[in-house]
Amino acid sequence: MPKWLIALLALISTVLVLATITLLRPRKFVLPPPPQPGAATIETQATGEKKLKPRPGMEGLSVPDFALVDQSGHPVDQSLFDGKITVLAFIFTNCRLACPPMTANMFRAYNQLDGTPVQFVSISVDPLHDTPEALTSYAANLSIDTQRWRFLTGEVGSTRELCARTLDFDISPDPDEANVITLSDGSLMQNIRHPTKLFLVGPDRQILDFCTPTVGEDLQRFIDLARKASE
Repeated sequence: MPKWLIALLALISTVLVLATITLLRPRKFVLPPPPQPGAATIETQATGEKKLKPRPGMEGLSVPDFALVDQSGHPVDQSLFDGKITVLAFIFTNCRLACPPMTANMFRAYNQLDGTPVQFVSISVDPLHDTPEALTSYAANLSIDTQRWRFLTGEVGSTRELCARTLDFDISPDPDEANVITLSDGSLMQNIRHPTKLFLVGPDRQILDFCTPTVGEDLQRFIDLARKASE
């Protein structure tokens, strides 16, 4: 037998042996990735009633009593949230940084949850500029049905206090001069630091969960949770 053929057969034999060893070698068990930080849960009781449990760490957060007005100038108080599942955000219409993408993704949730009883509420942290008229124009530019999505404002400081009492978040002027906002009349205003999350509020005004609206997977999880909570 030619030497080259002997060498070829030896090579093939070696490859077959190595392949067999690889197949027979015990595979290392890989643990699944740890779960995401705990989110709100919804449990259906034997009576059919849903029990909503807030995200761990949010047990003490809820919407307090308040007195504001909506985009039509109609008085609104805390009863707006009673008995309903609500998607809540804090915004201001002249915002140039966080609000546009936040509102755009809230609009995505608004569209996906069409046909459900979930309501949407945006509360301005800049009542000085966000009059009912300004909020009406803002909603109209987005083609929003204000029966489903209400925009609230009030006296200067009142909505900021509401945010602080609801989320324990201090609304404050942004000291960064690079973020100064030029208004349509040419005047300037400081940017306002405020929460950039969407919040899910339960029928008892308890804050159940939140999401980062610009993170697609987190937003979709939040939308699915809102739908399930409203069923």
